[in-house]
Amino acid sequence: MNTIDMTTPVTRGELREELARFEEKLEQKLEQKLEQKLEQKLEQKLEQKLEQKLAHLATKAELAHLATKTELEFWCGALLEQINANERRREASERQLHERISEMGRTLSAELARHVQAFHEATFVKISAVDDKYKDLPGRVERLEGQVLGGR
Repeated sequence: MNTIDMTTPVTRGELREELARFEEKLEQKLEQKLEQKLEQKLEQKLEQKLEQKLAHLATKAELAHLATKTELEFWCGALLEQINANERRREASERQLHERISEMGRTLSAELARHVQAFHEATFVKISAVDDKYKDLPGRVERLEGQVLGGR
């Protein structure tokens, strides 16, 4: 850059050269400013587009929450499956126990019936023995009454 003395006259050519250099510098600065503005605008647009494109994607926090939720659902599902399996085993055991108790009840009923029948037969034999002693009692009583009360 030349320092210009304001008192020295300049020619048109020098003035044109100086204006051309000034114009170039001005254009360069304008281009730089324009380029910076364009870069900023472009970056903003790109960021907006990127945000729009990524908006539907999950964030790390959302993924962590989802992973925790999924893991919890997995463990709850596994626990529920175990509870259901235990419930089915318990129901099967109850059915088996009920069947065994029913079978034992039938066996005990049959055995009790045999004992009752045996007791009945034994009692019948004992009562029959007593009855046999007194089978002829009505006839004997009639004869005695006839002899004692016979005349009346």
